[in-house]
Amino acid sequence: MRNTRYFVLLAILLLGLVAGCTAPAPATTSQPASEAAPAEAAPAEAAQPAANQVVIAPGQPIRIGGSFALTGPIPDPGKDIRQAAEIAIDDLNAAGGVDGFLFELVAEDGACSGDQGTVVGNKFAADPTIVAVTGGTCSGETIGLKPILLKARIPFVSPSATNPDVVSADCDVCNRVALSDALQGEVDADFVFNTLGLKKVAVMHDNSDYGKGLAEIFQNAFTKLGGEVSSFEGVQVGDTDFRAALAKIGANQPELVFFGGYSTEAALIAQQMRETAGLENAKFMSVDGAYTQQYLQAAGAAAEGTYMSFVAGDAQAEKLAAFTEEYVAKFGVEPSQLGPFHGQSYDSVMVIADAIKRTAQVDSAGNLVIDREALIKAIRATSGLQGITGTLTCDAMGECGAGGVQIFIVENGEFKQIAGFGLE
Repeated sequence: MRNTRYFVLLAILLLGLVAGCTAPAPATTSQPASEAAPAEAAPAEAAQPAANQVVIAPGQPIRIGGSFALTGPIPDPGKDIRQAAEIAIDDLNAAGGVDGFLFELVAEDGACSGDQGTVVGNKFAADPTIVAVTGGTCSGETIGLKPILLKARIPFVSPSATNPDVVSADCDVCNRVALSDALQGEVDADFVFNTLGLKKVAVMHDNSDYGKGLAEIFQNAFTKLGGEVSSFEGVQVGDTDFRAALAKIGANQPELVFFGGYSTEAALIAQQMRETAGLENAKFMSVDGAYTQQYLQAAGAAAEGTYMSFVAGDAQAEKLAAFTEEYVAKFGVEPSQLGPFHGQSYDSVMVIADAIKRTAQVDSAGNLVIDREALIKAIRATSGLQGITGTLTCDAMGECGAGGVQIFIVENGEFKQIAGFGLE
């Protein structure tokens, strides 16, 4: 009997254990998933800000991301653009920020690269505290940022990305204060054809979104004017020996070589042209990506007599002087010794900050609430903002720049302006 009772008790115990192990299964399937899901998801949803809002607690900063070309082909201009953005942040905070909330710049290295721009864009998109972005520096880098920030609904204002495709009718988060290469390429072609009186040119580019795009605009504009483009040659960023390409170009004996690209490659081409048959007397012209002290230093004597264009703002003398004084005091160097886009960088931050001031609200808990959708619209609605580079007004495409195109010649190792188009 004792053995019988033992086995009965053991059987009851085992049945209980089996029942305990299998009991939860019916609970998860006894009601439809559509009824069970809301109970699990509701707490997570309730903890999130409404829609596309950034909610900033008292004592926390308004965080603006920045994509700067701190490495890659133009590290000096990239550094200049970052430092100018820092001056803008300093000035905003000295003025009290927005309702007592101060600004913070979150700087990342976009490296003047589309791939790295994608990396930076993903980093900003994953950070719910990023309100908006200044950048990128280069066109390819910015085109890498563009689809990610569009999907994340984070507005950006580029200070220096000039490729026409950086802004478009279908990208409401895309803006810039730099002027488009569509203007620069046409002005350059007109200058070469009508001012210099040259009718036969060769065109080179560095295969970047920026350099190739600008070279194509120049080529099309020059041909429409009646000029001849004898060669259209692509090289690569980082190349150092252009003699083979130049020999091919020299066989057609052009009067001028136009290069779309950056400083280092432009300087080497200017030097190596002088060693190339058929190019000994040809003139050389490049664009804003090469309009730097780096070009002058690298090209040396070969820079003399070369031409350069720059998409310039209509600089406001008093504002620029005050900015320069503050910049030198903080960084110990004149901004023009590093790059040309410091005014545009400062203004890109100010466009963002002005739109934040017009849209941010303080809630009952004392938080600053910034609705990104409202901010996107407010940036596009910018009108009459007085910046270093002139009066800034954004159009329906996100073009917010002021000024026009300047043409320079190098004389005695310095850039000397000889023409200006579209400047107020």
